[in-house]
Amino acid sequence: MIPESNLPHPEPLLAWFVNGTLGPSERATVELHLRGCARCRDEVAFLGALRQGVKALGGAEGPGELGRKRLLRDLQAERRAARAWWRPALAAAAVVIVVQGAVLAGLWWREAPIAPLGGPRAGGATVQIQFAPTATEAQIRAVLQEAGATLIDGPGASGVYRVRVEKTEPALAKLRASTEVVRHAASE
Repeated sequence: MIPESNLPHPEPLLAWFVNGTLGPSERATVELHLRGCARCRDEVAFLGALRQGVKALGGAEGPGELGRKRLLRDLQAERRAARAWWRPALAAAAVVIVVQGAVLAGLWWREAPIAPLGGPRAGGATVQIQFAPTATEAQIRAVLQEAGATLIDGPGASGVYRVRVEKTEPALAKLRASTEVVRHAASE
């Protein structure tokens, strides 16, 4: 056996020596020291066995890889949570739409039938009137009230209004009698 070397122990370089990553001069220094130092040879043997054991594990993941996987898992969970809000919101919106539809359908069936605004009512007739250009709004209103007429349309392009009356002949007589307000009145 070679006596223990008087060189300082190259402990920081031993792991690199076992991995085979030392440069030529450092490798020569460590090899020279190992010839004379049993303690460093034992350390190299231990590090070599440890290296072989790690290689045998193969797919074992280091702490860095585990941390990366945990971070990716957490990020994916956050993304799923951020995207998951729209499903309950969509369900709530669908419920609101269905309830509104049901309410509107219920109201629609209960309401009276829709009557067109300009159409004649049962028991009444439509009369066309053209007012004098000098007639005021107050005069027109007074004549229409006296004749029992309700304005339903107008004025048209030619200045003709349409009114609804209950009894045609008496209403036409009253409208035609107001010559300073009504220029023309005729049944439709």
